[in-house]
Parts: sequence; structure tokens; C-alpha cells
Amino acid sequence: MLARITRLGLRNQLRTNLRSNSRLILRYQSTVQGETRVKTPVTVDREFPDPFKQQKQNRYYFVAYGIGVTLSCIIIFNYEKTRSPVINSVLYCLRRSDKIKNELGNNIDFTSSWPWISGELNTMQGRIDIEFRVGGDRNKGTLKLKATRDSKLEPFNVHEWKLIIDDGPEIDLKKDTSVEFGF
Repeated sequence: MLARITRLGLRNQLRTNLRSNSRLILRYQSTVQGETRVKTPVTVDREFPDPFKQQKQNRYYFVAYGIGVTLSCIIIFNYEKTRSPVINSVLYCLRRSDKIKNELGNNIDFTSSWPWISGELNTMQGRIDIEFRVGGDRNKGTLKLKATRDSKLEPFNVHEWKLIIDDGPEIDLKKDTSVEFGF
């Protein structure tokens, strides 16, 4: 449907009309194949709800929304920690270590599909102090890693890197010669 141009200008015009209830309505008039059609947009002829009428219910909604957003942010930030290069390096070294394979077994990974990494993992400021659960075919344990660095040009200085096995020994991974750990 093409609108035709007349010698006076465009025949498609926007007109404003004030209705009896003082609402501003835009009308669109077009001429298509000799017929003039006036299209009025859909309007709602009722009052908007008063947002302050149900204050108690609105407060509950606001609190529920705040809790939902906070929980979502916490889950998202923890997911970012699980996909960090530091965590990937640590898990790679655990899988390569002979001592850890003897204690945990093969298939070393997080103990759950939704792992929780507690502590600070801030590689930009040079501070790592994390703790999370790992497991293999035979056993499970808690891995602790503490490392710092003074500047971005230096590698991290690992202060503590150990695996505390459930019902078993505590293994100091800094002394494990089967893997080289550095980042």
C-alpha cells in the first residue's frame, strides 16, 4: 500500500485531537487507492492503579526482588571463580600429581556440579585465598590455596597449597615434585 504525494504536500498527516477526557490522541490519516482511512491508536479509557494503595504488598515485592537479585549476583560471581584460569591450573596440577592420584583416584574434579569456591580470588590485585572441594573415584578432600604477588610483572608467590583429604592425610602440594605449579 503506497501513499500518494499530492501537490500540496504529503497526504499522510498527523493530526492531534483533544478528546473530552483531556487526553492527547494522535490520529494518522492516509489515502490509499482513493480511500481515506483514519486510524486511531488503541487507548485505555480507565484510571491507572495507585502504586501507593498496597504499600505493604509492594514492600514484600521489593524485598523479594532484592533477595533474588542478590542471590543471582552471588551465584554469577561464584561461577566466574570456577571458570578462572587459576582454578583450571590448580585442577590440572591435581590431575597430574601422582600423590593426589594415589589418594583420590582418577577423574579428579569438583565434588558437585555446582561447586562453591569460598575466599578471595583477585588476580588483578595479586591476592588469592581460596578453598573448595575436590573429589576423585576413591576419596574427596578440601583444597586450600593462598598466594600473593607484589606487582603484575611478577609471578605469584604461593604461601600455602594443600589438600586435606577426608579421613586421610593432609598433603602439602608445594613439596610435590611430580608437578610444577606456577602462575
